[in-house]
Amino acid sequence: MPERRYRTDLDCYDPHAEHHPVPTYPWKGAPEHLFTRRQLRDAGLCPGGQPAVAQCLRPRKRRPTEPLRAWLYDGHRAREKRTPTPAQLRAVDAMNRAHRICDTCRRDVGYRIPATAPLHGECLDCHEIRNQLRAA
Repeated sequence: MPERRYRTDLDCYDPHAEHHPVPTYPWKGAPEHLFTRRQLRDAGLCPGGQPAVAQCLRPRKRRPTEPLRAWLYDGHRAREKRTPTPAQLRAVDAMNRAHRICDTCRRDVGYRIPATAPLHGECLDCHEIRNQLRAA
């Protein structure tokens, strides 16, 4: 079977799912009750466990066999996003605080320090000093 090339928005229009596994619409051409995850998030909603009911496709110039895809969810079945409890927010704050403390100088540097390369748990200042000592 030859590879399918998505050349125009008409190639991406299949509202009855005759050629695609789910109803398919061109970019920005979906019905008003269907939303992407980002659109749901901006409205304070989430899919709520429902599967994607449709998709939007947009052709690509460089890779015509792989269109850009956005999964769409039914806005009528979307739920409000859960809000974290104060205890959960405190736990996240404590975890982030632990990742802001340099292993070498033991001070809170105000940003999250990666535990992997290249810093290995050191702040930028300590890492720079260590590199200068190695070079000398």
